[in-house]
Amino acid sequence: MNTVGKQYIKYLGEMRPIDEWISADGLSETELLDEVSKFYIKMSKQITKERTELYQKALGVVARSIRIDKIGKRWGSCNTKKEITYNYLIVTLPMDLIDYIVVHELCHIHHMNHDRSFWRKVGSVMPDYKKRMEML
Repeated sequence: MNTVGKQYIKYLGEMRPIDEWISADGLSETELLDEVSKFYIKMSKQITKERTELYQKALGVVARSIRIDKIGKRWGSCNTKKEITYNYLIVTLPMDLIDYIVVHELCHIHHMNHDRSFWRKVGSVMPDYKKRMEML
């Protein structure tokens, strides 16, 4: 995003000057977009790892692996092998929504569908999950 000569990116729910994170001087638009993608992937790995470790303890589950990928319109997924994939754009969201996505995917380790037991598990550590879900 470019506002009166200054470039911004969305990070943790806020618009921040791009030069806080990326040296954009002399980069073409394509190179800049590539650097922004790399930044999002790097920070998504870091933040989802931290948040997943935190909520694994609270939920009593362990993910086999955590990946960051460009997965279209979904924020995350969990397969039957307990492998969680998060969208690389997850770090554009505020932390409370990132936490909701992490909890949601971790709860799929025990409940692969969205039945009542699944939502009870989500609510056990995040009573306001419905509000957060609506914000997405």
